[in-house]
Amino acid sequence: MSRVSFSQRITLSAMVIALNVLFLYASEALSGMRLFFCFLSALPVQILLTENLKAESWLSFIASVVLGFLLCPDRCRWVFYVGLLGHYGMMRAFFRRYVNKVWVRGICLVLYCNIGCALALWVLDTVAGVPYTVFISNSKIPLPPIILLLLAEAAFFLLEGVYEGFCRLYFTKLRPHLFSRR
Repeated sequence: MSRVSFSQRITLSAMVIALNVLFLYASEALSGMRLFFCFLSALPVQILLTENLKAESWLSFIASVVLGFLLCPDRCRWVFYVGLLGHYGMMRAFFRRYVNKVWVRGICLVLYCNIGCALALWVLDTVAGVPYTVFISNSKIPLPPIILLLLAEAAFFLLEGVYEGFCRLYFTKLRPHLFSRR
């Protein structure tokens, strides 16, 4: 069981929800850093997972989805948050716990990212009427779909690296300040 008190659970959950919604809103509103803030929205749930607060992490994901839907002006990145990024940390923790071989775990995570990304693109295409070609045609240089796929795979590996770096940052810098006794 976790050493986190009830008030700390509430505070951590509220902080994670606030950060998720802030990053989601920034990914919709700030045009130059959309992908960066979209990736950042996947990170705060790791705080709850590190403290072994699995139920709170799922509840914060659900609350972030609802608040993000209500507050975000455009929902393209919100769909990717729902389809992949919001629960990536929870599935990552699951794979880290039950899959011992690093290369098998890496393949499982990349497949999970591919399925989540494909699901998000399918929802955008069928429900919102936003075809995947919008992501290609928005760039200054037209990219063929195979290059876009390779860039997506590289982004998934980048997400894993950023996630691992954030875990280390949380353990070494943030956690001692959050739980320090005054």
